[in-house]
Amino acid sequence: MKSTANRNLIFVAALLGAFYFQAVHAQPAKAGGVKSLQIASAAQGGGFHALATPLAPIWEKDLGVPVVVSTSRGSNENVALIERGEVTLAMVTGASQAEAWNGEGSFKKPYRNGRLMFAFYPSNAFFFTKADSGMNSVKDLKGKRVGLGPSAAVWDFYMGRILSAHGLEKGKDYTAVYADWTDMATQVGDGTLDASAALETTPAAYQLGEERGAKALTMDPAAVNKAVADYWYYFKGNIKAGSMPKGHKGGNFQTVGWMGPYMIAKKDLPDDLVYALTKSFHKHIKELNKSMNLYRWLADDEKIATMPLRNVEWHAGAVKYWKEAGLWQGK
Repeated sequence: MKSTANRNLIFVAALLGAFYFQAVHAQPAKAGGVKSLQIASAAQGGGFHALATPLAPIWEKDLGVPVVVSTSRGSNENVALIERGEVTLAMVTGASQAEAWNGEGSFKKPYRNGRLMFAFYPSNAFFFTKADSGMNSVKDLKGKRVGLGPSAAVWDFYMGRILSAHGLEKGKDYTAVYADWTDMATQVGDGTLDASAALETTPAAYQLGEERGAKALTMDPAAVNKAVADYWYYFKGNIKAGSMPKGHKGGNFQTVGWMGPYMIAKKDLPDDLVYALTKSFHKHIKELNKSMNLYRWLADDEKIATMPLRNVEWHAGAVKYWKEAGLWQGK
């Protein structure tokens, strides 16, 4: 009797052990053996961080591995982090990724460890000030303190060149200030900064609009044409009046835009893992849009996700999924 009981106990223990072994090993297998993922985003208060924050728990649930969102100085640093293999995933603007891939601009050599997975939205830019400010146009920024973004390396590239097209040069015609988006919006509200850069996707500018009112500075049409003619990544943008910060007066806002963030993955991430991440992202776009309206462009047009980016390569796992979903726009 005792022997039978012992055998039963051994059998139950073995059975539980088998279940435990399967449970422990099932999740890493689902994630291609990767036990955790890190998304390099950017400064808090900006679009990158706002997009990544609701996506991380969805990926954790669907893939069964921890997903951490880290802050950084933005696109250029994220390119370098991916290149060195310090993060598995990163968010970068289209222009930064294309220049990094081709060793152009501030990139002295090609950076090709990152592969595209999907795009999020176009980035439409503006400069804003307090609603009661005497400034009305970008040209009024001459002699002022202007917040450009979290880092010079990225935001001189985007916002600085818009100012240059208006005839305003850093250090000569205005003083550039760099801080995260929330700090810059707070400083505009407090009067420490005369104005700050923002994107249609920057929550901090809209929060200031709700709290105190904010006014966008109009861009000169000739300057917009010059910027678009001089730099391949710019296009003429348009922000609907209802999508401007509270305090904006007038109709739709004419601006300069560029293709915004892409999610990139290390090239050696397993194809099955990137396929699963891409599928999970696509499946939850409408859910993500409910929690963060920066997904509204994708919710309206899912093909934005596969916007081609010059000659930059896509991850094979992402390509496989987008082809199956009928949304692939590449070659």
